Amino acid sequence: MAKVPVAGMVKTRLQPFLSPEKCAELAWAFLRDAETKAKIVCENTILAYAPADRKNVLENFLRGENTLVAQIGATLGERMTNAFEFAFGLDSDAVLLIGTDSPHVPAASLEQAFELLERDADVVLGKTADGGFYAVGLRKNQPRLFENVAWSSERVFRQTARNAAQLKLRLAQIPESFDVDAPPDLALLRAAMFADETTRRSAPQTHEWLLSNSNLFV
Repeated sequence: MAKVPVAGMVKTRLQPFLSPEKCAELAWAFLRDAETKAKIVCENTILAYAPADRKNVLENFLRGENTLVAQIGATLGERMTNAFEFAFGLDSDAVLLIGTDSPHVPAASLEQAFELLERDADVVLGKTADGGFYAVGLRKNQPRLFENVAWSSERVFRQTARNAAQLKLRLAQIPESFDVDAPPDLALLRAAMFADETTRRSAPQTHEWLLSNSNLFV
């Protein structure tokens, strides 16, 4: 799931550290890295995008074959439920939904999510340090999993896990990570990229952007 990287509409919490144009460039790098990882792990990839009228932007810039579907719903929970419904409507046995704000997450973590779903998990979550999640996997659509969740808060993971327990769904987790939303997150990402080769390999487009914009980090 991703917003179309248009200047002024994406990564706005990184402003004014980054200009709107730089925010859009970084969002493109995040999106392309997410696309590459998804294709390593999955034969079929779907991009649920917003806003709905920017489909042509994605078609011009994405590099691989993806099924494109507009996000539908008033809340993030509704949009995720509808994205899962679309994916399971294509006869998928398991669906893993990821965002684009954690480019450093390795493909191995996504593969682990599918392995857990293939074994006995009904729900797989990848927690973020701020209390949200960067990935959620299901074996069938579970609309009630996303009800009564305070989206964009530190309670997202806890409330989603609570819903899973109340629905008697078996929950498993993949390694915790962090989203890149604000300048301190970007500094943390940069440090991880330059310290660890595995992280660099997980997000080559993001690494390239960081190198070409090294003058911003003084």
